[in-house]
Amino acid sequence: MIGCVVLLGLGVGMGLGADIDRRTVQYLALRSGDAPGWLISATQWFSWIGGGPQRTFSVIVIALALWRWQGALAGLAMALASLVSNLLSEFLKVEFARQRPGLTAHLDQVGGSLSFPSGHSASAAAVYLLLAWLLPAELRRPWLVLAVVLIFLTGLSRILLGVHYPSDVIGGWMLGTAFALVGVHFAGPARSSADRIRS
Repeated sequence: MIGCVVLLGLGVGMGLGADIDRRTVQYLALRSGDAPGWLISATQWFSWIGGGPQRTFSVIVIALALWRWQGALAGLAMALASLVSNLLSEFLKVEFARQRPGLTAHLDQVGGSLSFPSGHSASAAAVYLLLAWLLPAELRRPWLVLAVVLIFLTGLSRILLGVHYPSDVIGGWMLGTAFALVGVHFAGPARSSADRIRS
């Protein structure tokens, strides 16, 4: 799946789907003064929890909780999946060097950072999917549904704030999902053991 992210990045660099990307941002991006203030604030808050020090803090808490309740492998899987997906996301941003959308005013502080893939989307997919898959079997299905909703909303928030193209978000989702799958494989023995104990 990481290979698919690279291929998507190469396609984006060649201009494939550029018109769809631009039209989507122009249509969906919120505009200060036009969009309701509460909607902009809610979107910014939802995006805020998926990045920066608050994301790191959340991952540490989740990893420690998994370590306590599902074993060391589960906690390590969460920490490593989040860390490595974030590092690879930053590396790919530099390699593809795609500029962020300039179609509307950015409603989030992004500085001079680059666009592809979306780090917020990658982190959301890696953390939320892996957490759902590492939970006990009886909790897995409802939490997986919740995880998908949170992942979608995180990616959508980045488009609504005008700081990412849809293809950036899709690339981030694929990257994060890849590391969630690796994390599940890494933590497989702990996950299976926890399920057996509860059955």
